[in-house]
Amino acid sequence: MDQPELLKIAVLGAGGQLGQTFRQISKLYPDIAFDFFDKSELNILHKEDIHNVLNSNTYRYVVNCAAYTHVDKAESEPDLCFAINATACKHIAEIMQGTEMRLIHFSSDYIYHTYNGFPLKESTNPEPQGVYASSKLLGEQYIRAASVPALILRASWIVSPFGHNFVKTMLRLGKEKDQLHVVNDQYGAPTYARDLAMAVMSIIRKTEANPTNLTSFNTTYNYANEGIVSWFDISTRIMKELQFSCIVHPISSSGYPTPAQRPKWSVLSKQSIKNNFNLEIPHWYRSLTQCLQELTEKQ
Repeated sequence: MDQPELLKIAVLGAGGQLGQTFRQISKLYPDIAFDFFDKSELNILHKEDIHNVLNSNTYRYVVNCAAYTHVDKAESEPDLCFAINATACKHIAEIMQGTEMRLIHFSSDYIYHTYNGFPLKESTNPEPQGVYASSKLLGEQYIRAASVPALILRASWIVSPFGHNFVKTMLRLGKEKDQLHVVNDQYGAPTYARDLAMAVMSIIRKTEANPTNLTSFNTTYNYANEGIVSWFDISTRIMKELQFSCIVHPISSSGYPTPAQRPKWSVLSKQSIKNNFNLEIPHWYRSLTQCLQELTEKQ
């Protein structure tokens, strides 16, 4: 008897935090064939290269983890930032038109940049500030304009054992410094990359099992770990968890100026994604502990 054909997923941007996380969890899905493409295997800036990759196999899903994430550097590299975060999205979506492929794309809490006193809903009017935020919003708009099946996930404060992120920076500085100053007036919640990747795989499973879910798949959702916290709170938790003697002092954003303006309020409502896909989202405290365990085990 012939074996059923494996579900095939292409992961673009496989060298970043999310891409490496998908590679890590792929072993949990022996019935799915993953292909991973990092910078050396796919130049996301060249439409022809994207076309060649996506048409090299019968992919069911394209998971776009490729992104320009140097928020401050983007202010001096706007062309490159927009090329990766916007134009490449346009090319991916255009290449997918007329095929059976479905796109999963990751956007950012930076597109909101507003404060209304409540968790930000997907319907909240975006007011991006700066190059990075504007490029992420334009990428979303290009994807929607192509009218391909696309799940867009707006995530905040992504952390993982991979790449560059706040948790890894605090882990390094906590060992090196006696004292640190960390902003305490920017609120949101971290997104543990593993939780996000597992949520995506759950959504894929449910959509494949029940094709009527495609209407719920084909929209925009917020995703972050549960809870509301500041960067200062996270850093103090890290020092306590790892028993570092480093003392963390709170500081306002005005006392730590950066080239790109940070959102003061990145508290995201996840009600829509939880309701539509029956997801349970872990609390940031639990996921931070898991992330720290992974990091310390790697050392």
